[in-house]
This record gives sequence, structure tokens and C-alpha cells, in this order.
Amino acid sequence: MSQLRELDTYQRYLRQLFHADDEELQRLQAEAEAAGLPPISIGPEQGKFLQVLIVLTRARKVLEIGTLGGYSGAWMARALPPDGRLISLELEEPHAAFARRQWAQMGLEGKCQVRIGPALETLPHLADEAPFDLVFIDADKENYPAYLEWAITYSRPGTVIVGDNVALGGRLVDPESREEAWVQGMRRFVERLSQDPRLISTVVPYPDGLALAVVR
Repeated sequence: MSQLRELDTYQRYLRQLFHADDEELQRLQAEAEAAGLPPISIGPEQGKFLQVLIVLTRARKVLEIGTLGGYSGAWMARALPPDGRLISLELEEPHAAFARRQWAQMGLEGKCQVRIGPALETLPHLADEAPFDLVFIDADKENYPAYLEWAITYSRPGTVIVGDNVALGGRLVDPESREEAWVQGMRRFVERLSQDPRLISTVVPYPDGLALAVVR
């Protein structure tokens, strides 16, 4: 959902300079398509942005809610230090198995773990592994408000929380879409981000809206 499908000249220029997938990431995306995984992963723009955040904050422990094929996890794991760790939560076992295989081919299996099941059921079992330095939310939009609360629970001052797809392709502010559950969930999510005194928050509008918050 987040990938830019049609790039203008400026976006192509930036992608070529800063965001282009290398051969391993291209292979991952091609094999994900061949395996029939939903074409809803983040794009290289978000991947590089997450990498910059990890390096900027010197993150060592990352929590990802929504693994899919492991593309976003690969971007983040590559930016972690050698002893860094990514815990990724995924509902579907076939997706988790695909991600594990991809990470192993990239030499990232030592940094990455997948926990399988509904995220709201697996999240309560992560207390002993908190706090996390960065939390990336890219899963079912209806539950974004609940995921945000768990992200704050498992944070420390300075933890960065990132949520993808805030714009929902324009549906966030489309009056005809307001009754849709996933739109309502996202609206509650961004409203809480803007009002929660525990957070300093904003939204980066490119490419489909990345919510960005720092825990006070």
C-alpha cells in the first residue's frame, strides 16, 4: 500500500540516488510476488527512512508489528548494530516462513525473529524484552490505536514510534470513507498521536503518510 506506484521525475531521481533496492531486496520483492503475498509492503523510501531513524537514535532493539514478507524488516535489521535485534509480529504463518527464508539468505537471521499470531495476543508476552528503541507499526489499521498504546507501554524516553499509511491513499480525509472501520481506526490513531502528552508527534506526508512520534 505504501509503495509509490507511479513516480514523477523528481521522485525517480531521489529513488535512484537514495532509495533504490539492491539485488537482494529486488529478489525478495520478486519472490514475494511470485509466492502470492499481498503487494502491500512499504517502499524503499520508507525503508531508507527507517534506517536513518535507527542509526540516528542508535537503536539496538526494534519491534515491528506486521512482518509480511520481511522487506521492511530487512531494511531495519541491516541498520542495526551486530548485536541488535528485531522482533517482528505476524499473523500468517506462511508470511512468517517466507520472511525467515529471506532473512536467512541475507545473513540477517541472527538479528531477526518472528512471533506468529494476532498481534494483540502476542504483544502482552513481550514485557521481558522491553523497552524497545524503535517501534514500527504497519498492520491492520483498525487496531492502530491499541498498537500505539502497547508501543508506549514498551518504550522508554526517546523511543521512536512510526506508523505507516496515515493518508490511506487519501481516504483519511475523504467524507465518503469515514464509516470504514480501517479509516476510523487510523483517525483515532492520529488523533491520539496529536494529543497524547507522553509523545512529541508529527506526520511526514511522503509517500503515504508516516506518523512519527518520540516518547517523552
